[in-house]
Amino acid sequence: MHGWPTMTLRPAALLALAFALLVGAAPGQAATTTKLKLPAERTSSTGNFFTLEAYDPPTSSHPVANFDMKVCTSAHTPKDTAIDPAFFTLRLSQGAVESESVSSAKSPPLTFQPLAAQHCAQGWLGFHVPKGDSVAELVYTYKGSITWAVG
Repeated sequence: MHGWPTMTLRPAALLALAFALLVGAAPGQAATTTKLKLPAERTSSTGNFFTLEAYDPPTSSHPVANFDMKVCTSAHTPKDTAIDPAFFTLRLSQGAVESESVSSAKSPPLTFQPLAAQHCAQGWLGFHVPKGDSVAELVYTYKGSITWAVG
């Protein structure tokens, strides 16, 4: 059969495609590229899985960077495992580091909670971005670091 090839996109791929279209340039301008490709999964040194599902960048009228984070534990997760948003920080392009702010996060926020083996938690992380600065990396630090390059 001739014509356009058909393909099936997973929901995560559709989200990434939609994000790419939303951050496109205005007509007549070159599109900017971002290092972040969603979803962006990382594995911690403790064997847990961290997936950055979505990113809502700051704007001049709303200077908060929001990240939709999904955290899943493995079959080998210790019984006392918990997710704590305080382990996330935001590195800014001018070198400053911002702490996570549950009160700034979109709803539902990612909150401190115990996680049993093979369970997941998901929610938004919010970070204030000072005027004149921009986002560089989202960082998770606990027994090592995991980073997501954003800028």
